[in-house]
Amino acid sequence: MPTVADDRTRSARAADGPVLVRIDASAPDWVHGLPSVPEGRRIGVTVSTEALRSCTTALAERGYDLIGVVPGRGGGTHADLLVTAAARDDAARWFPALLLVAARVFDLRFGPVQLLLQAELAAHLPDLPTD
Repeated sequence: MPTVADDRTRSARAADGPVLVRIDASAPDWVHGLPSVPEGRRIGVTVSTEALRSCTTALAERGYDLIGVVPGRGGGTHADLLVTAAARDDAARWFPALLLVAARVFDLRFGPVQLLLQAELAAHLPDLPTD
């Protein structure tokens, strides 16, 4: 399996703006696969089912804050993390490690993606216009 240091990871520079990183949360130990957020940063997480609220403590220990439950489109059990460009730039090793466990990465610079993920983004950014 590729590691962060061996230059075979997915590109961490796919987008200049924020991205929504979707993690498959169907395995009981999914949180343990997340890399710890660098000290001084916190990353918000939404989950797709009420059952995943039980992961709040494990997420917090790794630097993630559970924001709420947003039922997912298309089924599945997942967690969504909103990652800003600044967070990626400040954490040169953390973001590539996060990409290794990501199921999908949504580039939020595109309008159709923003429309599709409107509920998820509203949870992460409560002041975001919804119309």
